[in-house]
Amino acid sequence: MKLHLLTASLFLACTLTQAAEQPIPKPLEEQVGHLVALLKDSYATGYPEATLVQTLDTGEDSEVTLAVFTIEGFGMGNNYSQYLAAFTPEESEEGKQRYTLLDVIRIGGDSWRSIDKLDAKLVSDPSGEQTLIDIPVLENTDSDAPNFPSKAATIHLSLDGSQSIRLVELK
Repeated sequence: MKLHLLTASLFLACTLTQAAEQPIPKPLEEQVGHLVALLKDSYATGYPEATLVQTLDTGEDSEVTLAVFTIEGFGMGNNYSQYLAAFTPEESEEGKQRYTLLDVIRIGGDSWRSIDKLDAKLVSDPSGEQTLIDIPVLENTDSDAPNFPSKAATIHLSLDGSQSIRLVELK
């Protein structure tokens, strides 16, 4: 019995250690904080502990950093919305890291869908004109509670830079 408990405890400790997210760089945390301030109403608040970040190498010394962040309590309600922001990571002349906002869109929320783990993948664009990104999500079904989506799906996004850089969800 004690051996089983020890084994289970070690497994749990290893799982929690592996699941720990990397800390969000302070300049990116500040940028997300600015977005929360712009997008929330007077009642809503950001939920920084739920922020997810991933940097993708888009080729030719180019990267895009994605941040999924949550705002909850709009209109004093028990609700939330998730947003996806795309940034260009850069280093200033002084050697400090900074993040330039490319675009932000609402990506999930109550009775719709949720991103619990950011595992974005770049997808090949035959025309070579867009940066295509797939992100796994959970979507709500008719039988799901509003905050508990259960259907696995993938959303397809384009980071289109033809006129100005915009995040667009592809159907």
